[in-house]
Amino acid sequence: MATLKRNRIFFFLLAVLFSLVLYGCATIVSGTTQEVTFQSEPEGATVTVNGRPLGKTPMTIQLDKKSEQTLTFELSGYRTVTMPLSTSLDGWFWGNIVIGGLLGSTTDGLSGAVYEYAPSQYFVSLHPLNGIDKPQKAKAREFIVAGYKNIVQELNSTPAEYVNSLLELLEVPQADREAAIKKIKGLSEVYSDIPKFAQEVTDLFIK
Repeated sequence: MATLKRNRIFFFLLAVLFSLVLYGCATIVSGTTQEVTFQSEPEGATVTVNGRPLGKTPMTIQLDKKSEQTLTFELSGYRTVTMPLSTSLDGWFWGNIVIGGLLGSTTDGLSGAVYEYAPSQYFVSLHPLNGIDKPQKAKAREFIVAGYKNIVQELNSTPAEYVNSLLELLEVPQADREAAIKKIKGLSEVYSDIPKFAQEVTDLFIK
């Protein structure tokens, strides 16, 4: 009886392993779509990816995972903003190489699951066509969203290029910077939503 039970467990695990090899770890675990958020200042900008309109900001949408795509924000009276829709290799892709070798990784490549959108949240400040410069708060928010990962890393280790640039944008006096860094780090621990974190930081330092 015990032998039969062990055999069932063995064949179940074997079936799971076969599925991972056949269909790809990233395809099964991460899926072929990803939730991506788009925000702009001001709101109401049309978001397009490779010329395909997705909707207007603010918006969150499930996107098929693909590489080498172009993201565009358009709003009447403002300059169009165009940038790459950045991707990186999904961490589960490397699990594919270890478990399934070429077959599993090829499956992920065909499905698109080999990629993940990084960042998965975008915020842009749109520049008026009349040439007036962006408000300081909008510049700072855009910088925080774009450099979020590096800013948080520096906040949890040694403040360097990104944190120092942020403090300059926030116009924090040199004498107050140590206290400012502690406040920003505290906000990063409270707000995991990147645009919300950017808003809270800029609201705190720029009135």
